[in-house]
Amino acid sequence: MLKRTVDPTPRVASIPTPSMTYVPLGQFGQGERKLTGGAQHRALASSDAPAAGQVVARPFPQCGGDELWLWRFLLAGRPFGATGAAAGGPDDGATWLSAAEHSLARRLPRTQMRHRFLSERIALRWIFGRWFRCSPAQAPVPAATPGVSSLECDGPHGKVWIDMAHAGLWLFVALGQGPVALAAHAPTPVGPDDTALVSAQSGDPFAVARDAAHRLCLARLAGEGEALASGGDVPLLAHPYVSVPYAGRTRYLYDMSVSSRLTVVVARDSIVHRMRAFGWQN
Repeated sequence: MLKRTVDPTPRVASIPTPSMTYVPLGQFGQGERKLTGGAQHRALASSDAPAAGQVVARPFPQCGGDELWLWRFLLAGRPFGATGAAAGGPDDGATWLSAAEHSLARRLPRTQMRHRFLSERIALRWIFGRWFRCSPAQAPVPAATPGVSSLECDGPHGKVWIDMAHAGLWLFVALGQGPVALAAHAPTPVGPDDTALVSAQSGDPFAVARDAAHRLCLARLAGEGEALASGGDVPLLAHPYVSVPYAGRTRYLYDMSVSSRLTVVVARDSIVHRMRAFGWQN
């Protein structure tokens, strides 16, 4: 008679590489209309939205159940940092925000917290304005809660889940038809006293940051907040697309790192076959 044994080691397995489509940021919501030159630049502003009363025949873009949408915004440019003559104009994302959003931002105690909150709200208004084909100021964005970057809300085709993550001057946004978690992590500078830590990671000084981002993303998906789950038995992941048993169920992890120095990872409870990455090109 065979004796049944249970292997306590998490079974990490590589999964199929999703189909990737890289799209210029300004192309989102434009359908098949290709933007070039100045039109592509204006697409980051509300001035590129259809005029009031204009009939738009093309359907709203739809994110499939096995699909993820990703955005990468540079916070140093429009619509996040309009300056000079553009300040207060259609390219200034601050003009899109409601009085309630500005009031919430003013109550935050630190400048960095205010900047993070405002940039997330501007990005959401840009996305939903392009998605619903309305001005960002009129976009049906989810209710604002400072410090909460993981949201459930209604899209044109039903409920969607959104998560956002910051890294330096970059803001990353992920959207899908199901719970989604996003994490971005840059490595901490390695000092002379960290030689042992680096050597423990097979000589890769960025492995620690990559591992932290993976753990943080899994913890966020499991509803554990910002805890890095250091006690969780999750091995260092070498493959960019893996399934990982975590917190009682299988999670699917997709490492979308834009460089060796910045880890960006997204996780879901179901496998992803297609990804559309807006503004992800170098």
